[in-house]
Amino acid sequence: MKKTLTLLGLIPALASAQSLVNTTPENRTVLLEDFTGIHCGYCPEGHVIMAALEERFGPRYVGVGVHAGGFAVPQGNEPDFRTDEGTAIDAHFTISGYPAGVINRHLFDGEDDLGRGSWEGAVEQVLDMPSPVNLGVESSYDAGTQTLTVHTHALYTGDSPSGNDYISVLVTESHIIGYQADYTNGTHQNYDHLHVLRGYLTDTWGEDVGNHVAGETVDRTYTMAVPPEWNIANCEVVAFISEYQTEVYQARDVAADGGTTLVIGSMAGNGQPYRPGQDGTATPFDGTFTNLLNADAQYTITLTGDDAPGSWTAGINVDGQDLGNPATVTVTNGATINVTANITPDAAPGIGDYTLSITSVSNSSAPAISTEYHVISGVHDLIVTHSGAEAHEPIYMNAMYHEPAKAATSKAKFVAFAQADALAGVNNLYVNVSWTFPSLTDDEVAVLAAFMDNGGNLMIAGQDIGWDQSGADGAYGTPATQAFYADHLLADFMDDGSTADNTVNFEDADAVFGTLSNSAVNNVFSTNTYPDRIDPIDPAVPILRYTNPDKIGGLRAEVGNHKVVYFGIGPEQMSNTEVGRGMVQLSHDWFYGIVSVEEFDAAMADLGRPYPSPANDVVNLDVSSIHGATTLEVLDASGRLMLTQAVANNAGLATLHVGSLANGVYSVRARGPQGTGAARAFNVLH
Repeated sequence: MKKTLTLLGLIPALASAQSLVNTTPENRTVLLEDFTGIHCGYCPEGHVIMAALEERFGPRYVGVGVHAGGFAVPQGNEPDFRTDEGTAIDAHFTISGYPAGVINRHLFDGEDDLGRGSWEGAVEQVLDMPSPVNLGVESSYDAGTQTLTVHTHALYTGDSPSGNDYISVLVTESHIIGYQADYTNGTHQNYDHLHVLRGYLTDTWGEDVGNHVAGETVDRTYTMAVPPEWNIANCEVVAFISEYQTEVYQARDVAADGGTTLVIGSMAGNGQPYRPGQDGTATPFDGTFTNLLNADAQYTITLTGDDAPGSWTAGINVDGQDLGNPATVTVTNGATINVTANITPDAAPGIGDYTLSITSVSNSSAPAISTEYHVISGVHDLIVTHSGAEAHEPIYMNAMYHEPAKAATSKAKFVAFAQADALAGVNNLYVNVSWTFPSLTDDEVAVLAAFMDNGGNLMIAGQDIGWDQSGADGAYGTPATQAFYADHLLADFMDDGSTADNTVNFEDADAVFGTLSNSAVNNVFSTNTYPDRIDPIDPAVPILRYTNPDKIGGLRAEVGNHKVVYFGIGPEQMSNTEVGRGMVQLSHDWFYGIVSVEEFDAAMADLGRPYPSPANDVVNLDVSSIHGATTLEVLDASGRLMLTQAVANNAGLATLHVGSLANGVYSVRARGPQGTGAARAFNVLH
């Protein structure tokens, strides 16, 4: 591959005062170099984590797959993704196992390479670091000459900390189909390889651009003859600026053919992006947008939602005027407009993840200015899924088929909601750890401990949660997670399990889980079956044992104002799927004080009969016999939650406004700290 370098002044786009970079100081972006190989069976787990990081952090994250070392050596017709540059970089860093992540070439506790379980925490740490320089890049491809041209622009917003800086430019390619070993899911002959390092336009360690102070800029243009076997449509250009062989300050990636970081504007004033919602009330997210294109321009504003109940509504308001979605607006040169996203939940419980995106009509290849908003409303039971455990989330959702007020979210979003004090309505958590690392993190256990101390109930399941707190070589436990394991999960880790622990036997005498059948253990993670053996800490009691009855694998406890259920093996590992679902369902029922059908029917049986029936506008219920804070829930004939209403402690009569409901048969039930009562039927007829 022929590479050339041209030193330029400002290119025409910059000469017109449009810029590839923002002028205000920014924090660092992330460059994650994933050292991987087609014969590395654990590497697909690293790829899953990288995909989750890319989805979560968007343009602040750049991932590069560096195929190097013994696991990258192909056999027969297998693809060869090795490069001279990747081999040199792999040799420089202390790569001791694969996959390994080098993140911004920064040292974390003296280590430059990290196991996959540490990537998320390291990425978050880097994103909080300031950068002395902002970096922009644009790329073009001439199909006739097969020439790639990349222009970079660096603006120093502060003084470079030490020594000279280096600009590095490389190409990655995605959607290359080929062989990949996989210890969890089995070998793939047609694996979709993403972000594979193809080669550098600069030298391996970049080009020396000197030491700079605030206000100075650096422009460079590089060209490369693209090999014909590369699919340019699937290629991206990655540029980053760093110190020599260390400390990456900024990284950017753009499409190889027509990509650019052109700054079309700036968004500010978003406030807290994680908030609780309320039935029928708009949750407004206010912001401002400023045109930075140095000319009057049209912009398209789009608000998209993901996973929110279909009956929730969302709308865009600009300068006090409600607009369509999407909306096209004209913003004069340098002007600022007020942009509000209004998200309105209804009685349907759920979590809505929304993205407000602003694009330039005349600069379609420029990156969008976007911000995310998240609303939780009406959720009593929340499933929290760790990155890498998503495939098992349906087990938890299906197990609570009878719970209308449930929802699921990722660990990262759960922590953000909790830190924003947006989980006031959540009574119970179900944490799907499965076989992921780290099994617990400091930020997660901080909010879990606070949740439990305030009366929330927790079910948590997954193999190696205990081992991860053991202090063993390679474990990710910290003093905070180890303290949570003992003080809140009430467990002592005894030893790591094996495939010899191939059955689970529930305690027959246990009032909650004793009715569950025993089950064989599936090798869900290929031959990597390590169910934790634990000892309960008083007052916790055992609820599950393995093939050897001396080995305990689960416990439950009621401590003060909360309950906890902990399984050292995941429900996804049960060969009897009904048993796996039962582990979750019975946890839910016990949290609500229900351990049998009879108790379910008896819970809050004193709820009065609704009257009048048929009803037109209101339904009244005698609640004088119910004590403690209670929520009334109205369900339609299919079991969908239609209305909720809080009832104060010791209230005599509750009045439900049902005028908005269609004619039909409905039921109302009471939910409180001691359980969920039997439903009472009534009719609506207008």
